[in-house]
Amino acid sequence: MNIDTKAMVSITDANHNFSKVTKTVSEFGYALILKNNEPAFLITDIRGMDDEYVEGLIEKASAKKKN
Repeated sequence: MNIDTKAMVSITDANHNFSKVTKTVSEFGYALILKNNEPAFLITDIRGMDDEYVEGLIEKASAKKKN
């Protein structure tokens, strides 16, 4: 998987300038948030995605947090 480095945002930048994150998502379809220079969070544009797919992602994320 190739990730465009322009779609990477530090967690500090994301905290101070969330509009930068939303602009990145608008441009690339996603923003990869880095914490201590490691991928930590993925923000993605869900518009146009199948509802069942999005629900599946939410269920997986919720189940992972419970473990």
